[in-house]
Amino acid sequence: MASSRTRVQLTPEERLLWDSARHWRQPVTPEGISDLDWARILEVALTNRAPALLRRYLEAAGLMEAVPTEERAQLEEEAEKQADTAAKMSGPLRQYLRLAAARGVDTVVMKGLAVSLKVHGDASIRPGADIDLLVRHTQVADALGILAEMGFGRWWPKLMEDAYYARHHLHQLRCDLATEVWIEIHWTLDHPYTLLTMDMDALMDRTSPGELLGEPVRQLAVPDLLLSLAVHLVKHAVYLPSILERPDLARVILADGMLIYYLDIAEVIKQHAQELDWDLTIEIATDWGARAILGAVLHVCREFLEAPVPGAALTALEARPPSRLTRWAMNRMADHEIAAYQKAGDSRLWDFLLSTNDAFILRPIRLLDSFSFFFPDRDYLQRRYGSDSGLTRLGHLGEAAMEYARLSVDSVYYAWKRYRR
Repeated sequence: MASSRTRVQLTPEERLLWDSARHWRQPVTPEGISDLDWARILEVALTNRAPALLRRYLEAAGLMEAVPTEERAQLEEEAEKQADTAAKMSGPLRQYLRLAAARGVDTVVMKGLAVSLKVHGDASIRPGADIDLLVRHTQVADALGILAEMGFGRWWPKLMEDAYYARHHLHQLRCDLATEVWIEIHWTLDHPYTLLTMDMDALMDRTSPGELLGEPVRQLAVPDLLLSLAVHLVKHAVYLPSILERPDLARVILADGMLIYYLDIAEVIKQHAQELDWDLTIEIATDWGARAILGAVLHVCREFLEAPVPGAALTALEARPPSRLTRWAMNRMADHEIAAYQKAGDSRLWDFLLSTNDAFILRPIRLLDSFSFFFPDRDYLQRRYGSDSGLTRLGHLGEAAMEYARLSVDSVYYAWKRYRR
């Protein structure tokens, strides 16, 4: 990874946003505060879901009066929206957790509100757009039954039938029309067509009893919390392992709106620095096939957010670099993000690829991952099958072809049924 000395110089506005993430608990006063483009700061903060974070930083640093009246009012409004979202989600989440505990449904609240409360200590910092619940695969139906009892249903018109998501996805989605709260019931952290081999039963076995919003909840072990946040981040920022050496990496992260996601992970590390078991974390990452994912995320958190990540851990998590084709495609993706961020032109093709990155199970930008799924490396074969023989490789190729064929047929069939509905 390139040294921070080789990074491009950020604009004063970009530096302020990174400072707000690095120092929001102990603010520092930046230089040249009166000359900043506050409209641009607010624009990028909104893209990164960070208005509440920015407000808290500016208030603590005594800088709110330096913000022009119009931008200050907008910042206050957007930060209050995040607080309102947190409050709106808290009621249904509290009700679900109470019912789940009474019925023995082990539930982890992932990301969003849980991280906001447990890690940042402020519900408004990053409440998220929905509520993500992780349960054991055998208890998905029970969790969905609880949501149905609460009035959450399959009201989204674009939603396909549950069977489709059970076969090819990572969660089921329900929503409440009255409150416009969305809840996802997860049984894993990513779709099945990746090279990850996550043992979700073992992850749930490592959870411990805790409390959230005054209700019982299962808490992830810290290594699992780190990995779950890293896998989710790179599921969307798929380019990260390929672009660590880019001199404008800090700008790419802002352009892609991912600042708050890195902050989550950096804050977990800072909060648990004394007791974090790095050996166990590396062992689980290895078992999952997530060494490159976790290593890349930790590099960013250490360099840009001052997270106390041991150098030995980064060395242990170093993985073989992606292929030349993958690096080219992911750097091209980052180039497009920067061009859009700087309002320097666009590409319809890349607009499509990036917009569908969140929309499809098999996002077009991850087609290179699909090729790897058909022709995986020896490490994946060993992790999944315990063998990397030629016969194992051939058997996996046949199985992968069948899985993709079923995905193709199901996508057409259930899309047709949705249209008919």
